[in-house]
Amino acid sequence: MADRYKVDQRAALFGGRSRTGANAIGRSADTNLEGHAHRETLEQQNDSRLSELEAKVSQLKDITRGIGRETKESLGFLDILGATMDKAGSLLKGTLGQLTTMTSAKNGRSGLLICGFITLFVALYFLSSLRGGGAAPGADASGPAAAALAGAKSLRQGGNATVR
Repeated sequence: MADRYKVDQRAALFGGRSRTGANAIGRSADTNLEGHAHRETLEQQNDSRLSELEAKVSQLKDITRGIGRETKESLGFLDILGATMDKAGSLLKGTLGQLTTMTSAKNGRSGLLICGFITLFVALYFLSSLRGGGAAPGADASGPAAAALAGAKSLRQGGNATVR
């Protein structure tokens, strides 16, 4: 019963006004050592977290530098591509001008010849697509072209070429 006066009951119940707090009244020097050890542990945790954060920041910095380098390379590539496209456009414009000059000449045979070749090409392309000549590579092809190809392969291997 005598121990009850060593602790300030009001401070324990409502909190003390002093900086030490209500729980510090009546404690020994061991609690100060425990508090110091706790602060040291927290400081070590903070230091380890700080080093982890520095490592992450350096990683982000390296990534950012890499992105910047890639951006500069891409912009250089786009500049070269734009210049090449400009050259190609001027070449096509010159070619179109020469074709226009050639087709507008008094002798219209060259113009008719060009139109004939283009018409023949389009007709052959259309007929081959209708016939199934536009099969994808690796598809099972049949017909004279496939038989000729099989015969050529057989001749290269030293066998007899028989067409079915």
